Amino acid sequence: MNRLKKNDIIAIFRDINPKDAPFIVEVLLEEGINLIEVSLSEEEKGLNSIKEIYKNFKNSNINLGMGTVINKSQVDKGIKNGVNYIITPGFDRELVRYVNDLKVDILPGVLTPGDVAQATAENIKISKLFPANTFPINYIKNLKGPFPNMKFVAVGGVNLNNINHFFNNGFYAAGIGSDLIPRGSLKENKENIRQRAKEYIKVIEKKDDVYG
Repeated sequence: MNRLKKNDIIAIFRDINPKDAPFIVEVLLEEGINLIEVSLSEEEKGLNSIKEIYKNFKNSNINLGMGTVINKSQVDKGIKNGVNYIITPGFDRELVRYVNDLKVDILPGVLTPGDVAQATAENIKISKLFPANTFPINYIKNLKGPFPNMKFVAVGGVNLNNINHFFNNGFYAAGIGSDLIPRGSLKENKENIRQRAKEYIKVIEKKDDVYG
């Protein structure tokens, strides 16, 4: 997933009204966050949000992804509507191979060493560690022992107060959901989201990367 860079933020949309989604995307892009993941936890709402976002921003620098993907049908629908990367909640080898065969980026969910071993076997370079707040922070360092070349994106429990703690201890990037975009946000909330985005960018710019 070449579009993802060190210390990047993926903004996660969940349960957003499709007509409101473009207004929220607009403020995120203006504040420098262009990695958007629309969750399919509510599939119809998620797919319609993707359609609205792509229709309004297909000529921008947006990187539009689809998350909580659990089957091939969802993959097909997302790609048809402008998605350029897929994120899964857990590791599904068949689904990973399907997406890879389509030449589309995938960020599969992993948690255990077994998951990471399977991802490595499928030539995955970056994976999503979910939920990232399940184990002590040194868990990531232990995982990177046998898998030094795997990059991990922290998702689950990441917030403004701890994001740099994740980065400083070995995570490559982070997915932020409700702490950046509260579930069910409306276009009326966009300025609050803008302010939160500014705070994230400011905090990350001041980080002290002790891990490298």
